[in-house]
Amino acid sequence: MIPIRSLTFKSKFVNRIFFDFLVRPLAGILVFSFLPVGCVDPVPPEFDYEDGLIFIEGFASSNAGASYVGINESVTEFGVRGLEFITGASVNVENLDTGQTVSFIESEDAYLSPQDFKVAPGERWKLIVVMPNGTVYESEPEIVLTPVPITDVSIDYDPELEFRPSANRFIPGHKISVSFDDPPNSENNYYWSYRSFENLDYCIRCNEGIYRDGGCIPYDLSGRLYRYFDYICETECWTIRYPESVNIFDDTFSNGKTVANLEVGSLPLYTKENMVVEVQQFSLTPAAHKYYKVLKDIVDNASGFNAPPPAALIGNLYNANDSQEIVLGRFTAAASSVVNVYVERELINEAAIATRQPPAVSLEPTIGSPYPPPATNLAPCEESRYRTANEPEGWQ
Repeated sequence: MIPIRSLTFKSKFVNRIFFDFLVRPLAGILVFSFLPVGCVDPVPPEFDYEDGLIFIEGFASSNAGASYVGINESVTEFGVRGLEFITGASVNVENLDTGQTVSFIESEDAYLSPQDFKVAPGERWKLIVVMPNGTVYESEPEIVLTPVPITDVSIDYDPELEFRPSANRFIPGHKISVSFDDPPNSENNYYWSYRSFENLDYCIRCNEGIYRDGGCIPYDLSGRLYRYFDYICETECWTIRYPESVNIFDDTFSNGKTVANLEVGSLPLYTKENMVVEVQQFSLTPAAHKYYKVLKDIVDNASGFNAPPPAALIGNLYNANDSQEIVLGRFTAAASSVVNVYVERELINEAAIATRQPPAVSLEPTIGSPYPPPATNLAPCEESRYRTANEPEGWQ
C-alpha cells in the first residue's frame, strides 16, 4: 500500500474562477504563450470583465436523484460581481444509444432529474439546453465508465478539522477517507463527492407571518418574543448538505495498487444531529478529469487579475447555432461506487459552528385574528436538492 494525497479545490470556486479568470476575450488568454522568446518587456495581461457570460455545469449520475444541471449568467449588481440562476430554460439529457430523452425540472437554484433517473456504465449521454431566448446549447457525447468499488470508508472526528479565516479559529468536523484497489493496466481517474442527511424537525419558518395555503402570509407579530412561527414537518424529513471541497485523483503513481485511507472530503460540524453520509466514488473520462484538474490549477495558482490562468475553463459544451460562441462549464456523465455510513454526533463536546434561532412553535393567536385557526400546525417536506422525505439508506 502507498500513501496518496488527492487533489482538492473548493466547490464554491464558481464566483472566484468565473469572475477573476473567465473574462473576455478568452481566446486571447493563451496568446502570449505563442509569442517568440526574446528581448521583450513583460506586459501584465489585462482582462475585461463582461456581464452576460453563460456558465453551465451538469452532472448525470448513476446514483438515483443525484443528477442536476446548473445554468447561470454573470451579472454585476451595485458594483458586486456574481452569478444569477437562469430560470425558464428547457433542460434534457438524451441517451444516444436508445434515443431516450429525460427532462430535468426547474428547482430553486438548479434543474433536477426525476428521482428515479440514473445512468449506467456503457451508456452514452448528451445534454441539450434550450434557453428562454431560444439559444440551444449542447454537449459532446459522454460515455459512462465502470466505477471502481470502494473497499472501505472511514469518517473520523477532528476537533480542529480546518482553519476558518472568517471565524479566526479552527473548526470541528469529520474527515472522510476511502480505500480501494486500483485496476491494473488501465488509466483510471477518480472524482469524489458526498451527500450528508440530517433529520429535520421544522420544515417552514414564517417571518412576520403565518403559514396558510402552502405559503407564508404577513401577520402582525408585534409584542411577541420571536417575530416568526416555525411549523413542524408533517412527515419524516432530512436536510441534505453537499461538499465544500471536491477531490480528484489519477492513478499515475498507483496503477494496480491498493490505495488506503485517502482523504477525500470533510464535514464541518454545522450541527450535532446524527447523520448518514453517502460517499460517492466516480470514474471519470480523461477529458472530464482534465477539466476538473484545470479548476484545481486555477485555484492553486490564483493571485488576482494579473495571474494568467493555465487554461480557459471550457469543457464539452457548444452553441448549436454559433460555433464562435465560447460556452463555459461542462456536462459530465459518470457512474459511482456508493457507501452509506451512519455517524453519531450527539456526544461531541465541541460546539456546532452554525448559529440557530430558537424554534417558535407556540400556538398561533386566534382571538381577534382575521384568519381562521390552522387545521394543522404541520408543514410539508418539499422535495428539493437540499431536502427529502425519502429515508436515506443506512438511517437508524
